[in-house]
Amino acid sequence: MNTAVAFERWRPGTTPRRLSETLFDGALIVFDGLRPVARLVDRVRAILAETFETEESAVAERHLSAVTFRRLAIQAREAVATDAAVVRHWWDALAVIGYRREATWLDQIRLRVVPSRGDIEHQRLQAVPPHRDTWGSGIMAQINWWLPLYPLAESSTMLLWPDVFRHPIANNSGEWSFEAFRNGRENGYPLLPVACRRPVQPRAPVLIEPGQLLGFSAAHLHAGVSDASGRTRFGVDTRSVWEPDRSAGRGAPNVDGAAREEMWRWFRPPRVNGER
Repeated sequence: MNTAVAFERWRPGTTPRRLSETLFDGALIVFDGLRPVARLVDRVRAILAETFETEESAVAERHLSAVTFRRLAIQAREAVATDAAVVRHWWDALAVIGYRREATWLDQIRLRVVPSRGDIEHQRLQAVPPHRDTWGSGIMAQINWWLPLYPLAESSTMLLWPDVFRHPIANNSGEWSFEAFRNGRENGYPLLPVACRRPVQPRAPVLIEPGQLLGFSAAHLHAGVSDASGRTRFGVDTRSVWEPDRSAGRGAPNVDGAAREEMWRWFRPPRVNGER
């Protein structure tokens, strides 16, 4: 059963502290009309067009073997993660919002690739099961940022369960280990801790437009969903922590997480982010 997402719109002039507190309270905020986000979308689309050798990257999977698509998708992910323009546009967007780089921790910028085909077998190229990011990171001040590169559909997007933001969900966060993942990922060790069963509460498909940016607390339960349309879902996401939130101990409520440690090593600290 699906339900509509109750998005809030970002208001220019909102202080970063107020924004953080709103997100930590469970708000789902859409940022619209940010020029750096538009530039980011254009840049990543250009990387995809160059990698897949077509302007129709979203349907490239229809014409490629599973092996070729998998190779090109991983190549595109690596290109996006290391592209200087992509990083610059992200920082410019966060600065407009209020999270300046000299006071912000930033995770790696990731290209999300979710093909509609079932034979693209790779842990990083699939829709993820229901999870809270905080189950893995243990960082309650973490904010997630997510945007699509092409139009979404209810059957191919991210799903949210806003109704369980403050309600415990059975999960395996106490058993999952990043070290075990790093050592056993070739043998299929889980990419991240997940819910033990799919929630029965209504799920909410995210249907924002390319050029719009969604910000939400990492404590929100969310997942990916794909269909058999022949279209690959491409998006970009990352995570951040504002240092004043970290220092003050502000963050979302931890209702069910049992992470073994706070994974600050996943983030570049402000003093590194501020270097040119």
